[in-house]
Amino acid sequence: MNAQDSHQDPDSAQSEVETVRVMGAHDANVIPAPTSAPIIFAFGTTLLFAGLVTNWFVSAVGVVCIAKGVLGWWSDVLPRESVEEIPEESYLLIDTGPEPHEASKHLDSATPGRVVLPIEIPRIRSGIIGGLAGGTAMAVVALVWGAINFSVWMPVNLLAAMVLSSYDTFDAASLEQFSISGLFTALGIHLSMSVMVGLVLAMILPMAINFPRVFSIIVAPVTWSLVTYAAIGVLDPTLERWVNWYWFVGSQVAFGAVAGFFIARSERIQTIQYLTPAERLGLERSREQDGGGR
Repeated sequence: MNAQDSHQDPDSAQSEVETVRVMGAHDANVIPAPTSAPIIFAFGTTLLFAGLVTNWFVSAVGVVCIAKGVLGWWSDVLPRESVEEIPEESYLLIDTGPEPHEASKHLDSATPGRVVLPIEIPRIRSGIIGGLAGGTAMAVVALVWGAINFSVWMPVNLLAAMVLSSYDTFDAASLEQFSISGLFTALGIHLSMSVMVGLVLAMILPMAINFPRVFSIIVAPVTWSLVTYAAIGVLDPTLERWVNWYWFVGSQVAFGAVAGFFIARSERIQTIQYLTPAERLGLERSREQDGGGR
């Protein structure tokens, strides 16, 4: 952000107000242009998976939409992202706080402002570590449920049933037995899903500025539980037959609490929202690095 000349606040000569501009691709007067490619890609992905339970033609249409979205998205951001100019009248004044050794004053509450958030985000490894830690907590809750009601191998085999058709059964005794194939299958599913959800939580948590703990312990687990409840009949019919939803939601809360704790306490880095996609990928050097020229 580029701070312009200070402007005197009408309420007090002691406070400073600065005009903050959004920096674009080496230009303070542009922002990324809107594109429909992401929503086309998302729509195609939805059709692709919907076709698995309806008709292959639906999946074929989804593949076409995905291809259109990928190509459009690629052309919109690389090698240079599409941008549009910001009208001069769209710049707003925001209160950046008092200068050193000056009294704190604020603009009138009716004064609009623009804030680009989040300013800092966790590193990728924070999401991975948080996901693995949360996955461990979730596994403990699931194994306790199995030990109390069936055996410790029951939740393992129920998760493996998502991939292995041999566990699609109503026989509880067979699901309580140890199986090396069930163990490694369930372990692979659990680790991959834990890392994926941990990365998603690490991206979303910085945006929950006012209530990060509430988001990671309540909002996110409830959302995941509702999504699972809606899709479990397709993803894992065996788990649907035997699941105890009170324990299931408890395992989700355990995941969110532990993963959120690790992510919240991890190192944060500044966002690179003011760099072009090419610079983010390391394909180009900035003008400053090149001495003002390409």
